[in-house]
Amino acid sequence: MSTDPWIWIMGLLMLGIFSFLIKENPFYRWVEHVYVGAAAGYGLSMGYNNIINQAWDPLVVQGKLIYIIPIILGIMAYARFIKPISWLSRWPMAIISGAGAGNALYGATNSSLVAQVKANLLPLNSFNNIFMVVGVLAVMVYFLFSRDQKGPVKHFASGGRMLLMVTFGVSFGNVIMGRISLLLGALQSIFGKWLGIISL
Repeated sequence: MSTDPWIWIMGLLMLGIFSFLIKENPFYRWVEHVYVGAAAGYGLSMGYNNIINQAWDPLVVQGKLIYIIPIILGIMAYARFIKPISWLSRWPMAIISGAGAGNALYGATNSSLVAQVKANLLPLNSFNNIFMVVGVLAVMVYFLFSRDQKGPVKHFASGGRMLLMVTFGVSFGNVIMGRISLLLGALQSIFGKWLGIISL
């Protein structure tokens, strides 16, 4: 059994979280509050470090005056709490929304359209490439609603639907395996690091 007090704290907090499986109880609620408080404290410290590293040091220490623009915009965002000048907070919010929309549009277009089209422009020189291209075409035909799916088109679309079901099953299996691996890691910490029942 471990003699490290931090390992004991970890083990007791994990037991508190797992106690929810039996019934919601005060111990679980207390651990939940500790987790939320620790996350808030960590976020606060990270925010402070970001201010020092990305605003104060470049502006004051390194003398990069261009950084005064995002600092002023950041201060303007807090103007919404002062009624007479609350309209000033619209400027930084507009810039953040515009930049966010532009990044999201580029990212979605690049990853969902361009990258996937490039990934499927494969030379038909192997079974894997042929299967990939035919599978993508079958899935696209399944979502083709502009004409009736009859005859060979219907069978091709059915193959696309089966491929979609397999893909969804694999995705769900990956999620389950990820959750199980997290559970196994927690159990290893409890029975290995803390209690010493199993050897790691």
